[in-house]
Amino acid sequence: MTPELAMIPELADILLASAMSLTASSVLVALLFPLLQKTLRNSRPQQQSRLLMLYALLPWVVTFWVVFLLMNPGLTGALHSAHCHGQLCGPHVPDVSSSSLAGAVLAGVVSALLLFALLLFNHQLRRGRQRLASVDLLSTAGNPSGNSSAAPDFRLIHSQLPLAWCAGLWRPRIYLSSALQQQLTPQQSAMVLLHEYCHLIRRDNLRKFLLHWASLLWLPKARKALQEQFALNCELQCDAYVTRQGYAPEELATLLLQLQPQTDMATQASGV
Repeated sequence: MTPELAMIPELADILLASAMSLTASSVLVALLFPLLQKTLRNSRPQQQSRLLMLYALLPWVVTFWVVFLLMNPGLTGALHSAHCHGQLCGPHVPDVSSSSLAGAVLAGVVSALLLFALLLFNHQLRRGRQRLASVDLLSTAGNPSGNSSAAPDFRLIHSQLPLAWCAGLWRPRIYLSSALQQQLTPQQSAMVLLHEYCHLIRRDNLRKFLLHWASLLWLPKARKALQEQFALNCELQCDAYVTRQGYAPEELATLLLQLQPQTDMATQASGV
């Protein structure tokens, strides 16, 4: 047997162990998430969003170290006691029975699921790029209304719905509907654009995308709560960004109240 073929059972063991580690870690952090929520109640939105992202990545960090130690069993030191398997003594990759029929089937299932996740990941990226390209074709370069020369660049899309959003992962852009621009004052338009500009410079779309995939194996209820809390913190931070640009919190609060019914209508119409 060639050295390459001899490594297959060992790699299968590592694959199974890493899959079990990731699954178990994801379930554990999902179950403990309510405790984290209580801890974060008095934290600022910026701190909360950072901790939420780090917490979501925790199972992947644990799995990375599991794989690293499995591939370097000599580094485990005191984590295992001296023992032998037949004539094999000393540090070794744990045997999770991938060489058995059941283990081989399980390894194949794990590999198929991993391949499916990668294909789904690629499909989601391609679909997002296609949607963004379609929106670009339907939009034109926007001009800030009134004397808002300091407003960030944006794309204007003709729509009867009052919409404003930031789209794109790697090169995000700001989009504003003609209906919303027409009904807002120049000052209000500037606040909306600054809010979306904050999402752009913070790369919030990319953060949410990473959070979506990092929590893929979480329990559904905890995963939904994680994503909603993270999105809320992003919105609060961008609201705070607008006030730091010289706009009064009262003006921003009035604008949010004005846009809330229309935002609900737009969300309902879009099927989100």
